[in-house]
Amino acid sequence: MGFTLIEVLVVIAIISLLISILIPSLARGRENARSVVCRSNLSHLGRAMLMYGQEFRGMLPYENRPDPADPLQHGRLCWYDAVDRYLKTAENQKGVKICPTVERDDPQRIEGYRMNSKLAESNAASPYYRPYRKVDTLKRPFETVMLFDADVGGEVVSLKGRWRISRDDVNYRHNDATNLLYVEGNVENSKRRPLRQRSINNTPVIWQPPDLGAWDPDPETE
Repeated sequence: MGFTLIEVLVVIAIISLLISILIPSLARGRENARSVVCRSNLSHLGRAMLMYGQEFRGMLPYENRPDPADPLQHGRLCWYDAVDRYLKTAENQKGVKICPTVERDDPQRIEGYRMNSKLAESNAASPYYRPYRKVDTLKRPFETVMLFDADVGGEVVSLKGRWRISRDDVNYRHNDATNLLYVEGNVENSKRRPLRQRSINNTPVIWQPPDLGAWDPDPETE
């Protein structure tokens, strides 16, 4: 027995409806899987950062630190370079140092992860200047952000940044959520709105350690 045109159209409409429902769910599922890999990356990077600290008197790496492998100090390095020796292989370095979502969308943007600038300030003129920051000076390392999913793009590559109400350096690319690595080594996935509420008061998500003075979540300049 054949089908009428109306029956065929109804079936096509039902199939189209099902596809329209399933495709976004599949896309969210794929992004959730990338987010899991991203959290694993951050965990690896956190261990590498702490291993660096164990070798260099408990200090965190930061932008513009003299390269200990270069006695003439021709080169400078930041955290992104400093972790290499603690990641097992060159292949592992490449895979761990870029968020899989960034790698898929824009593989040339290496700043997909950034270090909290308040732990890595190398500008001596800045009121937040803390050269050679030691892990044991942080009173609440379990709540102090060290690395995070960062915004990418623009003409300048930056490997450090911060959360702020406007001009936010944090990127919520994992289904409107971001991944944060804390100094203690714990990794958290947080949605945009809860993170905003928790960050505004600089607690329990700490972006600026208390010993740096008053917290300003929306400064006009970095």
